[in-house]
Amino acid sequence: MGLERPCQSGRIPRPRIRLETENRAMRPPYDETEELSGTESDWEIALLRFKKSWPLTYRIAGLIVSLWLRLLHPVATFRWLRQILSSQLARRHEGRLTVGVDIASLWEPLTGVGWYLFRLLENLADNDEVRLRLYGPSIVDSSDLPDPVVTLPTGPAIERVLLPVPDDLLLPPGLMSKILRKAEPLLIAADKNDVLFGPNFFLPRRFSVAGGARVVTVHDLTLRQVPWTMRSETLSELGAKLEHACFEAARLITDARAVRDELVAYGYARPERIRAIHLGPGQVADIEPSAPPAGAPGNYGLHVGTLEPRKNIVALLGAWRLVRRQLAEPPALVLCGRFGWKSREIQREVRLAVREGWLHHLGYVTEGELATLYREAALVVLPSLYEGFGLPAVEALFADTPLVCSDIDVLREVAADAALYAPPDRPDLLAERVIELVTNPALAKSLVQRGGERRRHFSWQQTGAQTLEVWIEAAGMGLERQPGEVFAEPVSEGERI
Repeated sequence: MGLERPCQSGRIPRPRIRLETENRAMRPPYDETEELSGTESDWEIALLRFKKSWPLTYRIAGLIVSLWLRLLHPVATFRWLRQILSSQLARRHEGRLTVGVDIASLWEPLTGVGWYLFRLLENLADNDEVRLRLYGPSIVDSSDLPDPVVTLPTGPAIERVLLPVPDDLLLPPGLMSKILRKAEPLLIAADKNDVLFGPNFFLPRRFSVAGGARVVTVHDLTLRQVPWTMRSETLSELGAKLEHACFEAARLITDARAVRDELVAYGYARPERIRAIHLGPGQVADIEPSAPPAGAPGNYGLHVGTLEPRKNIVALLGAWRLVRRQLAEPPALVLCGRFGWKSREIQREVRLAVREGWLHHLGYVTEGELATLYREAALVVLPSLYEGFGLPAVEALFADTPLVCSDIDVLREVAADAALYAPPDRPDLLAERVIELVTNPALAKSLVQRGGERRRHFSWQQTGAQTLEVWIEAAGMGLERQPGEVFAEPVSEGERI
């Protein structure tokens, strides 16, 4: 064999291999009898003829298939866009009141605001007068979107707004999801909701360009009443957002008249734009009690809530030490709740009391365990410096458990004559009220009876119906606050609900 002649670069060129499939024109005519055994059926013969006479190479066939798949992507994208457009057009012609609801708080561990929103949706789910469109942290249904911490209520009034992102679009799903997230404010605006509802002080930025009357629930004014109990960065951010929310809202909702009066006094809005709507009881009122949690004592007073400065935990522990000194068989104290912000001193005092043996910090408990704790407690104690409503007080009424709480306006409004009161800055008087209740069974029984009458004023059915009334008013009137206008008129007794 002779040597191959090198090219100018010094390399020996590879011989070109001519594929058989690329040289069909040089094949001799096909004799179909060569591969027939005589036992083939007619369709097998036809299939063999087709295979041998196939005019395309595999490469050309692959190009055709690839081109066909490329054509499918625009078709799928067009159908997807048409589906989104048709669904939004359908939302515009709902024929009933449409309310866009921010449900982002249902993606966080449920606290008071989360349960408020959940129970509100639950009690309006079957209402045929309203369409509740639920907007989560994102309206893009992608694989990285987590599920809410509770199962969302279902019913004729409920519509979860989610945009699916198929895999066969012109752009990759990840990129398309990012584009849609950027366009969320416009997509929400295109839904043309009559009302936008923010259950947690303000509406998110995604609702900024959407039309519709704004309604927000202001649960408390901690930032004004006890600002030192909040972090400075949280205080400034919440203050700016709350002022803007009150500025543009057609209606404001509060959980109590006391908070409504505070909003008016601080100049956030006129009283006619604010509606105080009491909440219903917590989940424990409807849940069957379970076995008590591990570590629960037999005779105890109960406090439920986040352990933070606003809850006045240090004063409560000081009062309980006084109780222990004056009673031969004092009740233990049970705390249910996690530590909150600015809780370093609280943690130190709690650890000390736990070591002394009379305090039981249970942290988080299940709803069934909490129901048991409420019902078996000797008393419920709520010594808060400030509250927006005081849900543990209502839960104590429904559990037929006597209540001792702070002498502040909102708790007077909620519990009325069904509780004993002590100033939040007087641990000694709080201890006296606890001792009075523990040592006087007749007084405890009387408070329970009054609580049974008082709890008729609290139901989620009433909360839902009154909230719907506010939405209807807002959609029909859409009152707006003028820039720079400050309202500070006090609320008269005649204006109270």
